[in-house]
Amino acid sequence: MLLGGFLDTMPAWLFISAHILLLAIGLWAAKIAMDKKLKYAKAFWLYPLVHVGFLSFFLLGAITFKMAVLTEQMLIVVMVVWIAKKA
Repeated sequence: MLLGGFLDTMPAWLFISAHILLLAIGLWAAKIAMDKKLKYAKAFWLYPLVHVGFLSFFLLGAITFKMAVLTEQMLIVVMVVWIAKKA
């Protein structure tokens, strides 16, 4: 079995629940950053967007899993560079 292969046996609702939780945490963190007027606050909105992408895979089947992962990685890279440039 490949490393992480056991994840394929888990029900989709578990992943959906995790991404909903992470979406909520991301929205909370983005709001806190905006309320505190952090100079990189807008970058935080990219994190919840990542989970919208994954939910569009799990709930809608609108994109492939590979596309969800690629979108996630690109958004995280943009967020990291954005924060680093503003720090």
